[in-house]
Amino acid sequence: MKRKWTPYADLVITNAKIYTVDLTIPEIQNGNYDFTIIQNGFVAVKDGKIIGVGEGLDKSFIGEETIVNDVKGKTVIPGLMDSHMHAMFAAMDLANVPLKDCTSLDQMVSLLKERASSVASDKWIKGTAFNELQFTDGKKPTKEILDSISTTNPIFVKRTCCHVIVANSKALELAGVTKNSPNPDGGIIGHDANGELDGWLYENSAMDLIEKVFPPLSEDELVSSIEQIGKYMNSVGLTSVIDCNMTWDCMRSYLEALKQNKLTYRDNMMFYLDKAVGDIPYHLNRIYEMACVTGFGNDMLKMNGIKVTLDGIPATGTAYMRKNYMHMPETRGYTTITPEEMTQVCEYAAKYNWQVGVHTIGDACMDVCLEAFEKGGLVKDNLKNRNYLIHAVFPHEDMLPKFKKMNVPVTLQPTIMGTMGEESLLDEVNKELNQPAGWYFKNGIICGGSTDFPVVDCNPFVGMSKAVTRLHLDGKVHGAEHRISAKQALIMWTMNSAYFSNDEEKLGSIEVGKLADLVVIDQPILEIDGEKIADTKVLETYLSGKKVYEKK
Repeated sequence: MKRKWTPYADLVITNAKIYTVDLTIPEIQNGNYDFTIIQNGFVAVKDGKIIGVGEGLDKSFIGEETIVNDVKGKTVIPGLMDSHMHAMFAAMDLANVPLKDCTSLDQMVSLLKERASSVASDKWIKGTAFNELQFTDGKKPTKEILDSISTTNPIFVKRTCCHVIVANSKALELAGVTKNSPNPDGGIIGHDANGELDGWLYENSAMDLIEKVFPPLSEDELVSSIEQIGKYMNSVGLTSVIDCNMTWDCMRSYLEALKQNKLTYRDNMMFYLDKAVGDIPYHLNRIYEMACVTGFGNDMLKMNGIKVTLDGIPATGTAYMRKNYMHMPETRGYTTITPEEMTQVCEYAAKYNWQVGVHTIGDACMDVCLEAFEKGGLVKDNLKNRNYLIHAVFPHEDMLPKFKKMNVPVTLQPTIMGTMGEESLLDEVNKELNQPAGWYFKNGIICGGSTDFPVVDCNPFVGMSKAVTRLHLDGKVHGAEHRISAKQALIMWTMNSAYFSNDEEKLGSIEVGKLADLVVIDQPILEIDGEKIADTKVLETYLSGKKVYEKK
């Protein structure tokens, strides 16, 4: 039996310090970060939306059935939003061997051996998130190292960046990869000094040679994984994400999770222009044929745009830079598709009303993408389509005219400064410039907060802390002039991130009329030392006024 409608709130949160983030996007671009802070206030929620917010307590919102939650002076913030991640990938990785905490090759091998000893001799073994840059022994995995674990189990491990995998002989055999196999378009098959396979496969088209023969999860398994990863993301305050590199199976599984009421975060799906699946003419035809374009869906699940991976990462020399690398002086990286192809994608996106988000780590790659945005006809429609750069970690002053002309936003991942260890591979200029949130704020460019999860942990408070302190993995502060305030950091994961999913009128702040995505945290993050922001604990998370997480 349905509950009778009443004029009272369903939920009232009281006795709260409230960081409203009640700013507009133009205000933020013009340098106004002074949102309203309510020292002792309330938030009233009805039918999933905020119907009241203010100082003290307005008892007129409270009826017999209203849930009243006294948070006893704790801080309430808007539901947090990650503007670039791979939630589905993280969900799928739950069944794999976690390697992110390994500090040596031996430790990594030990974990893989442990898994091999517990499964059948022909079962696939996948490890995730290794990072040889944090190995204290200076070693890195190879085909031979993985062969020493098993020659009958196909084994492969994915680097933390998700741009490289290393496979053993059995996995390479099943994938049909030999030392004479040609490099796939946009990727590289690694070889040692003698021309033999070393097991390393760079970028998606090469990695997919292995991953396409890896046994896929069933739809039921994917739905279960979505439910599990949602519980974790809610526990760190996330209520909305932009989820990249979606396959058809992933999209269908998300729809099924929504039908089964197992989706506890708003998922904005990015259709992936994957070179492993087809060439650019093939993808242009897909863009033309797809009816579910940007904005199709509802507040819980919708199509957000097209994701393009235009270059790689600095650690492997695949990010496309203006200058050659110090650790790989023979190269400055490359783009996975040509500038002309990138322009074609932008032309089709503009014609058929798609938003485009492009992975651009190298500064030369940023040049290519900004040029493609301009040539591809995205200038006049950019305020609507909001085409943006993902990562964009090495901007230069000569790029500003294009950023300004086209109103191009960027989504950064400050957590990476404290986990990847790439500063040792960068020249002094780029070492100081890396992940410059302050540069973007100073120049009025919308800068979203994100993590690239599972590349690094999706906890937004760690990212906020790194953006405020710029403390890197080497224990040093690089680029102190690009620090931002705690207010700006909170804006990155709220209003600014809402902009990337065209949701700033619905989400990103605590204001009447907006969806009631709310997070109760244990400390006032605007009033504490920047490093301590990372220690923030979420006490409760609400999605449309419904509690989806409570700390036990």
